[in-house]
Amino acid sequence: MPISVLSLLLLLLAAISPASAGTAEALRVAAWNLEHLNDNGTEGCLPRTQEDYDAIARAVMQLDAAVIAFQEVKNEAAARRVFPPATWHIEISTRPDQGPGDPCWDRPESRLAHLATGFAIRRDVSYRRNPDLSALGKLDPFQRWATDVTITVGGRSLRLLSVHLKTGCWGSPQDRDSRRTQICEMLRRQMLILKGWADARRREGTAFVMLGDFNRRLAVAGDWGWRILSPPAAPLRLATSGQITRCDPRYNQYIDHLILDGRAAALAVESSFRERPRHGPHPDHCAVSVEFSLAAAGIGRARK
Repeated sequence: MPISVLSLLLLLLAAISPASAGTAEALRVAAWNLEHLNDNGTEGCLPRTQEDYDAIARAVMQLDAAVIAFQEVKNEAAARRVFPPATWHIEISTRPDQGPGDPCWDRPESRLAHLATGFAIRRDVSYRRNPDLSALGKLDPFQRWATDVTITVGGRSLRLLSVHLKTGCWGSPQDRDSRRTQICEMLRRQMLILKGWADARRREGTAFVMLGDFNRRLAVAGDWGWRILSPPAAPLRLATSGQITRCDPRYNQYIDHLILDGRAAALAVESSFRERPRHGPHPDHCAVSVEFSLAAAGIGRARK
């Protein structure tokens, strides 16, 4: 009996389905500072309309990432405005809400809302939550904790740390500004804390990526932040190194980065780094991402 056209189509779809395939699949992992994303549209330094939330949600889909490390999201309710529960798990830092913060730079009548790091993880990716790196926030109550997860796909694991470091010491001009000495010193201490976390992962033999808003132009030659994180004895790979940013014409260097250890770098797909253009008129950072080559056998096993 001849096979119908519909049957052939179903067989073809089954053959290319990630859940049934045994071949390798590249999973895109992204970092995205969502610029004071709140849940009611009015808090913090950047008011949002429903059209804004919808535009970000569309940009999330266009990013085509399996995991998105986000920063500057007030709470889970805010994350859910752009990451629908049917598609995404949400993990957000457990740092207590600090309440209103400093006045906004360009809206002094408003104040910063609580800013959290976290992850949106596609539901077909298995993962586990690790304790937050709370030490980053011990230096100042308003400083963000880093959210820590391990994703597992096809028997391979990748540990991911979503970070948002102290702002105000982006490069050498600030290093020379005596008014910013304390800011730069706090950032330096946070870099040392990250170095300790990375050293612990290296001793475990764990592939890892630190990603997010480092508030430092790490790719500039000789930068002290990169020297702390990646000394000659324990070098890391900076995915933004040698890349041209087109996010904002006022800035020619990245402050959002993906930093890979050697094991993670071995899984990274060559030339897969991507910067997604900014959506609409709002000053969100531009998402940066890298693909990792992981076996597809783990796809379809959502976290319990």
